[in-house]
Amino acid sequence: ELCNSQTLWLLPGGTPTPVGSSSPVKVECLEAELVVTVSRDLFGTGKLVQPGDLTLGSEGCQPRVSVDTDVVRFNAQLHE
Repeated sequence: ELCNSQTLWLLPGGTPTPVGSSSPVKVECLEAELVVTVSRDLFGTGKLVQPGDLTLGSEGCQPRVSVDTDVVRFNAQLHE
């Protein structure tokens, strides 16, 4: 299988390193899209980031979020 779901941290310089389930950012690779899930407690400080402050990619992919959740989700088609 070419693509699987794995949680990664990006180290300085952009080197991806797998981590446990405590990562604030998770990426799921599906057949036609990527689903990026970001914890609103992104920095682990208890202060929640605002969904509107987050973007994905140079085209400014807008987050999909409901007001009663502690995560922000982005859906990006693989060709985007």
